[in-house]
Order: sequence, then structure tokens, then C-alpha cells
Amino acid sequence: MAAACLLTLLAWGGVWAGLMLGQRRQFSVYLGAAGGGLLFGIAVFWILPEIASQLSWLTAFFLAAAACFAIALLDWYFEGPGASPRQEVVGPLLAAAAVHSFVDGWSLRAVSNQQVASVVVPLGLALHKIPEGLALGWITGRSFTSRPKAMMVCAFVESITIAGALLEPSVDQSATEKFGPWWMAFVLAIIAGSFGFLGVHALLAARRKTGVLAVFLATSLSVGGVTLFRA
Repeated sequence: MAAACLLTLLAWGGVWAGLMLGQRRQFSVYLGAAGGGLLFGIAVFWILPEIASQLSWLTAFFLAAAACFAIALLDWYFEGPGASPRQEVVGPLLAAAAVHSFVDGWSLRAVSNQQVASVVVPLGLALHKIPEGLALGWITGRSFTSRPKAMMVCAFVESITIAGALLEPSVDQSATEKFGPWWMAFVLAIIAGSFGFLGVHALLAARRKTGVLAVFLATSLSVGGVTLFRA
């Protein structure tokens, strides 16, 4: 729970900075690429093999790809293609951020018993949360008439991270008893799909910036290197 609370505080800080700094978010691009690279590497090098060890590689890829596609579809639906914050998309945008926050909190708690992942996953999510908060703060700051009101709404949305972390243990225990290994494979696939989506999304959003791809690849491959070291 401490990691979920810290992650929420980081997101709040990002929101506040987004409200205060406006569009000056150059450094956050590289933070986002680093966080995206870590999350993508975790999905590919850690979570997929874990699913494959329980079921099969084909099933692992299929479940993770399906989860990634579903999250991408929801994200596209909520945010809308090419819409601006003044075209009444701030509500759906906040809904999408709330879904992401819940999955972030759930993911944190799901890997909390793994020695290395319990450190690296929060780090990847933290690097992702800061630029996410910056973007959310900037958009809501343009859409709300009051900065305090925008801050309160964004703080509530980011606090759903804690709700995800709180619900994960009880739901996981009862579902495991009912569905067996398929439940854990399903949960891991959702985590892998969400991490893959966040990683690719962070890369594509800033692909024209010099050095972004290098940062993304370096952090992703560093996870692969840690995997070899663990083996």
C-alpha cells in the first residue's frame, strides 16, 4: 500500500506541475519514454514468460495482445481521435485516467511478493505517472474555470490507484479459488497488456523527439539484462 500511496503523491505532483507550468513539459517526454521502456520490458521479459510457464507461449501472447487491444480501444474511445480539451472530452479523458489508475494500483499489489518486480514495477509506473499527471493537469487546467477545482478532480482520479491496490488481495484470493491458474494468467495478461500499451503509447506520443527511442530501448533492454542476471 505504501507504493500505491507514493505513486498517487507523484501523480498529484505531476498534476500540480501541469497546472502551473502549462506546455513546458520537455523533460517529462524523456521520463515518459524511460517509464514506458521499463513497463514494456517488464511485460515482454517477465510477465509473458510467467504466463507461458502456467499455460503456453501461444496462450500468453494471445491473452496479452487481447488485453492490450482492449485497453487501446478503451483509450481511443474515451479520448477521441483528434479532439481538443475544449470539445467536451475532458470527462471521458478523466474516465480513461481513472481506469489507468485502478490498473496501476492493482498491478502494484499483484507483484508486491516478487523481490525484483516489487521494486522495478513501481519505478516504471512512477516514471509513467509523472508525465501523465503533467498532461492531465495541463488539459484540465484549460478546461476548468478554476485551478483548485481542476486539482481536486485530478487528485481524485489519481487516488483510484489506491483503490486498485486495496481491492486486489481479496478479489484475487476468491477468484483463484474459483478459477484456478486461469485467473492468475488472466490477471497477468491484463497487466502485461496494460504495460505494453503504456510503453508503446509513451513511445509513439513523443517519437519525433531526439533520443526518445534510445531511452525507450535502453530501459526495455535493461529489464532483459536483469532477467538474464536473475536466470
